[in-house]
Amino acid sequence: MSKYREATHERREATYEERKTKAAGGARVLYLTCPLCGLNRPLETYKGSSKFQVKPDYAIIQVRYGGGRGIGFFLNEGESVKLPELRSAYPEVLENLREQIQELYELFKTL
Repeated sequence: MSKYREATHERREATYEERKTKAAGGARVLYLTCPLCGLNRPLETYKGSSKFQVKPDYAIIQVRYGGGRGIGFFLNEGESVKLPELRSAYPEVLENLREQIQELYELFKTL
């Protein structure tokens, strides 16, 4: 068995608490988390800016296809729903997004 497979096997066999204890001794990383969706990224990223930006042409609901274990999921941009299309395709998602933004706006007014 290769060293990689042995390490992978050991990780799978370890309990959650064992993995958590081992991780606590590792590197400390600060994350910036979006208050709307929970998406996070390292605060100090090697790719430059770690801030969130509004992108109207970004797919709000992404359609992805997967090929099974080890292959991953691939985005199909043609089927994905962008912000301007959200009203007709998923009005309940748009309403939830609007409510969350309003709550966040009210919170920021008090800070």
